[in-house]
Amino acid sequence: MTTDLWEHRPGSHPAADPGLVGYEVQATDGPVGTVEQDTGDHLLVDAEPWVPGTRVLVPVGSVARVDHLVLAVHLDCPRARLSSAPPAAVDLTAPRPR
Repeated sequence: MTTDLWEHRPGSHPAADPGLVGYEVQATDGPVGTVEQDTGDHLLVDAEPWVPGTRVLVPVGSVARVDHLVLAVHLDCPRARLSSAPPAAVDLTAPRPR
């Protein structure tokens, strides 16, 4: 089965789900950071705890599941795979949304 990285997997994030802003992002090998934006086809993640001063784009096709009880997004990949993702086109000197 192939999954388009820019589309949600069936059952991973139903359209009725609330936005994921503020959710913690967990890769298979540890924490990545916190969701700053949920655009529908990708998540903008503040990766400050993992790589200081960076934000990464996470395609929603990498989301294995969303746990609303603990406010966490679980990915199906290690953090190293995310480091090869395209850089977020975001001004890192701009104030962060809260």
